[in-house]
Amino acid sequence: MDGGQSNFWGGIIGNIYEYDLSEYLVNRKDLLKNSILFKRLLKIIGIKYENFFKYQKKQKKKISEIEYDVSKRSVSNLKKFLKKNKINFIDNSYVKKINSRNSTIEVHNLLNKKKLQIKYENLFLSCGPIETSKLILNSFSSIKKIIVKETQHFYAILKVKKNFLSRFFNISINNYKFSCQLYSLKNILGIFFKKYFKNIKQDKKSKYFIAQCYLDQKYSSKIELRNIMNCISIKGVYNKKFKSQNFNNEIKNFNKNNSSLEIKKIFLNSIGSSNHLGASIPMTKKKSVKLGVDKYGRFNGTKNIFITDSSVLNKIDVSPITIFSLNNIFRMIIDNRYIKKVKTK
Repeated sequence: MDGGQSNFWGGIIGNIYEYDLSEYLVNRKDLLKNSILFKRLLKIIGIKYENFFKYQKKQKKKISEIEYDVSKRSVSNLKKFLKKNKINFIDNSYVKKINSRNSTIEVHNLLNKKKLQIKYENLFLSCGPIETSKLILNSFSSIKKIIVKETQHFYAILKVKKNFLSRFFNISINNYKFSCQLYSLKNILGIFFKKYFKNIKQDKKSKYFIAQCYLDQKYSSKIELRNIMNCISIKGVYNKKFKSQNFNNEIKNFNKNNSSLEIKKIFLNSIGSSNHLGASIPMTKKKSVKLGVDKYGRFNGTKNIFITDSSVLNKIDVSPITIFSLNNIFRMIIDNRYIKKVKTK
């Protein structure tokens, strides 16, 4: 399915050393053991990889600039490669249900409304945490509720006072840390903020940017998904630790003492609307946990269902999860092939 390529969002890829793996079942050595093959994959999608596996000391600054590789051709390049190697795609369809007993998925075609039963040997789910959760709730009657973490996501209007090396950076304001991704007013996001910029003179507009921001997981909220009478309900549960007034006050103080940029205004997204989610089905050693996966991504209580998207993240990082997710997916697939051979022998 095309949705399985969602981890290439924008082609934004960071450095593997930006991630703290202490909360995961896998260590850095295990994660990187397929780095040569992973580099080949990155080459296929047209992304440079020189700095991905290079140790970099963390910057302890209020504003830390980060250089990420960005490839607009990433998805199309990968799709061409897969088709060339006889990988088939199903368009205009979605998976409604998994039948783990007979290893089939029920697929619905949006155009002709027909159902299709597809047999699988191994099933790798990469729907995105909220869609993965819905699919699991619809497929396993023993599971009635799933809690999904959601980052506190917001947009900001920034006035830049100096030239930045990268449009990606992290900002630390006392107890708050968040990532920023800058967009110029010419970007499509600028359409949604026309009202704000109408009173700003044309010659001043080049100094203004729209920033897409994510607070670190300390201030993440939750979404409760429940299966009630074969209907899935979604309810946002706000994090009481996050006080918007306190956050705004900290930003005002930051603006007074900072010479690089000024945060003019912020627009907080309501919980459940931004879909920047994670850590709903984390890795665990306990096989009794219905919603857990082992370090190979295998869903507890099943033999051949694997979850490979950011559902399996044990925490949400302010850095883009793309490099971690892709490397982890790759490791799961390679390790499963190896384990299968050992068991067969």
